Amino acid sequence: MLREVKTKLLLDASILIIVTLVLISISFILVKASPSVNLPLQSASLLQEPITLSNFTLVNHHNQDFTQADLLGQWHLLAYGYLNCPDVCPATLLLLNSLMHSMQKDNQFTDVQLLFYTIDPGRDSIERLAEYVAFFGKDIIGLKPVEVGVFDGMSKRFEQELGIKVKISTQIGSEDSYQVGHGVAIYLLDPQGRLHAVFEPSVDPFGNRHFNKDTLYHDYVLIRKNASAL
Repeated sequence: MLREVKTKLLLDASILIIVTLVLISISFILVKASPSVNLPLQSASLLQEPITLSNFTLVNHHNQDFTQADLLGQWHLLAYGYLNCPDVCPATLLLLNSLMHSMQKDNQFTDVQLLFYTIDPGRDSIERLAEYVAFFGKDIIGLKPVEVGVFDGMSKRFEQELGIKVKISTQIGSEDSYQVGHGVAIYLLDPQGRLHAVFEPSVDPFGNRHFNKDTLYHDYVLIRKNASAL
């Protein structure tokens, strides 16, 4: 009788151990297959489901068409602004160029292309755009809208889907004299041409917005590592 009780207890314990190991294995598989998007990010927002952009046609600073197909196969960081911007836009491009140098130095996910999209196409000509982006780095691609014929409205949809914020304040009697207001953000597009994450600036006590390179670097590497684990 005592032997039967011991045998039953050993059998129950063995079953319990097996069930526990199976549950642990299943949990590990689930965690590995579905990494959490709740990463300890400092300035970026990682989209739980990347957003696929509608078809678009822009023009780059070489006066060539730039479409959604040009986003495929590589990561992109996109900033936006205008060439007459006195502070935020040039500071952001200098920061992105410095970020690229840091990533190349550390060999951290350097397969990324920098893009700058102008929201003031009326004054920012192809020639001016080419000179502007070359000043901040030889590998930055300048982009501007094309609002002609079948392309009319594409850039507005492109801006809306990314969340680009623009406000034009015109003055009566002058076509070229106007003020441009805009939001500040950097967009991370994945190799499928989808919006993957958005980096937002810090705001100091005086209301000035600016990005911190260390924070941007930290979040970018973390997001890329998470994407590699998927």
